[in-house]
Amino acid sequence: MRLALFGAASTALTALVVANAYLQRGLFFTTCIHLTRSSASLIVLLNLALFVTIVLAKAAQAAFFGQLRALEVEHLYERSWFAVTETCLAMTIFREDFGLLFLAFFGMLLLVKIFHWIVQDRVDFMEQSPNLTLGFHVRMVTIMGLLMVTDLALVGYAIDYTLRVGPTMMIIFGFEYTILISLNVSTFVKYVLHTIDLRGERPWEDKPMYIFYLDLVVDFFKLVTYFLFFIIVVHLIGMPLHILRDLWVTLRSFIQRCKDLIQYRRATANMQDRYPNATAEELAATDRTCIICREEMDAAVGAAGAGAEGAPDAAKKLPCGHIFHFHCLRSWLGRQQSCPT
Repeated sequence: MRLALFGAASTALTALVVANAYLQRGLFFTTCIHLTRSSASLIVLLNLALFVTIVLAKAAQAAFFGQLRALEVEHLYERSWFAVTETCLAMTIFREDFGLLFLAFFGMLLLVKIFHWIVQDRVDFMEQSPNLTLGFHVRMVTIMGLLMVTDLALVGYAIDYTLRVGPTMMIIFGFEYTILISLNVSTFVKYVLHTIDLRGERPWEDKPMYIFYLDLVVDFFKLVTYFLFFIIVVHLIGMPLHILRDLWVTLRSFIQRCKDLIQYRRATANMQDRYPNATAEELAATDRTCIICREEMDAAVGAAGAGAEGAPDAAKKLPCGHIFHFHCLRSWLGRQQSCPT
């Protein structure tokens, strides 16, 4: 209802402004010149463009995603807040470039980011939605393809504009879309991994390891990109305050993933000997349920697999006393390097 009122008011105000300009000038060409040179007219036209963008975004959301989940909406609010804050900081070093073009590109960037974030959350949710329709896969592949084309086109435009005009706000948008390309590639690879896992008869125990390495590579790429952007902007313009947070967060994430990789290697090295098989008495003291996969454990399987490297259904006991399937434990350690309980 509020969007409809906003649209009606924007359309009516735009019609009045255009009609008034035409009555004053009398010709289409001179009317257009008047509208582009009048600050008040440009604000009215920009307001209408904002309404049209919101309508198109909602239509695209309904077509590709349907109703958003509460968690997705919460993530959008959090990420949008940071995006707007960083842009306000970016304006401190690109004050001369601030204008309608800057606002238009910022609005487009925020819109494209929102769709990337929704796709990322929707792909991550695939693990909890085993029954996915063909329509879901078609929509996901289509939207990721459209986003990739958009990212590449806008990166190309930013590079061309910077080479022709010089260092301007387009440097920011070029690097932002470069980061979005890495996010889109990462999301697509995760989509493929989740799809392969869902089509298998049993959970793919190596999938967390592949996702872990993928996140590590993406963090490294983002770190290099932010660092290059930081050096370029410092050299050409000044201190880019808005990028310091992203640079620090990415660096901290990359360092943490490297630590997790070392811990994962240590935890999964020679697991058959490191973690003993659970005995029948030890399993009898529990409810025999592996809390990772929620399936029953059998001491006979553990005993039979004692000499087999990586017997998948063997019941393994951790130093803390908790018992899990061998393959479940290995899969869990790919996500976190601590006991699931």
